[in-house]
Amino acid sequence: MDHLSEYDIRKIMRWLAWSATAVLLIGVVRGRSSIGTYFKLKESAKKLQAAVANLEAENREMQMEIERIKSSKSYARKVLRDKYHVTDQDEKIIFFTE
Repeated sequence: MDHLSEYDIRKIMRWLAWSATAVLLIGVVRGRSSIGTYFKLKESAKKLQAAVANLEAENREMQMEIERIKSSKSYARKVLRDKYHVTDQDEKIIFFTE
């Protein structure tokens, strides 16, 4: 190879470009980063974002509940009675059997 013509150089460059494109396409179709994997990850990301949004909403509700309990002793007593079945000292619990 003494000297390559401009035509030969273009031909080699085209061949390299097509080869690189083929290798990339094969990698995308068959590899770890396939298009199918991409869509699965995209769907998974959507589900995770929805879960995060639900947890953030639940967190806000719990923060409001905490503030309500802190600000009202009567509400705090009601929560203790209803959720945790805590009674005052002079109260007795009566169980009925069927």
